[in-house]
Parts: sequence; C-alpha cells; structure tokens
Amino acid sequence: MLRRLAIIGLMAVEISRLSGAPPAAEPDTATILDSGSTNRPGFRIVVEHSGGAELTSTTRKLSTSQEQSKPIRRILPRATLERFHADLNAAKPLTSLPEVHCMKSASFGSTLTVECGGEQSPDLRCGDGGNVAMRNLIRDANEIIALFPTN
Repeated sequence: MLRRLAIIGLMAVEISRLSGAPPAAEPDTATILDSGSTNRPGFRIVVEHSGGAELTSTTRKLSTSQEQSKPIRRILPRATLERFHADLNAAKPLTSLPEVHCMKSASFGSTLTVECGGEQSPDLRCGDGGNVAMRNLIRDANEIIALFPTN
C-alpha cells in the first residue's frame, strides 16, 4: 500500500513538473482533538510530518482553575507515523466520511476528531459505521493518544 502511494505521489510530482504548475503543498501537521467534557479537560495532539507530536491539554469551560499544563512532546514511532499519514490521505476528503451518530452522556460525553488541511473528520468516538477509512483513522488516533498521558 505504501509503495503504491509513493508511486502515485511521484507520478503527481512529475505531471506537475511537466505542466509547469507548482506542486500542491501538503499540510505540515495533522491534529487529533478531544473535546473533553464537563467532567474532564480535553486535549489536542499536533502531529508533524517529521514525526514529532505535541499534546496540549485544553481547559474545561466550567473550570475555576486557570492552571495550564505544559505541552508534552513525543517522537512517534516511524511505523505509526507512516500508517497515520497514509490512512489520513486515503480518507480524504475527510468531509466525505460517514457521520456516525451515537448516544453520549451529557456529563461524560466527548468527541474525537482529526483535522488536516482545513478539513475535519466526523466524531471518531461513535465508531466507523462500517467504513474502512474511518476504522483506520480510529485505530491510528487511539494508538497515538496511547503514547501520551491524557488524564
């Protein structure tokens, strides 16, 4: 799969070069967003193409504490990074992924989405709805989240 993506990418660069058009800019980052809930803060993990990733906690809207935690940086395993970016590219446009709806607690419910290139996925916490691209994004996001302390 990665080999096919690499070949397709090289073909696109060559076609662009021959046509005189500048190559399309690929976003430098993708972001995994957890909205949090009334009972716990959310977080944002920015994943860079270089393999660096940074988790920042988001404050609770109703929290009286103004204490902001320091960002936590990690270097993602190469296999995780490559699979995440390949699955993210395969899922584009993210807006075409199915909206799966599910019941959530008003106090404990939260959303999990992935943003990249100005697009945002549907809520990944409601399952994949039988969609392989969604299933892969859910797996990848959860694998990256597991590399950070998020409590």
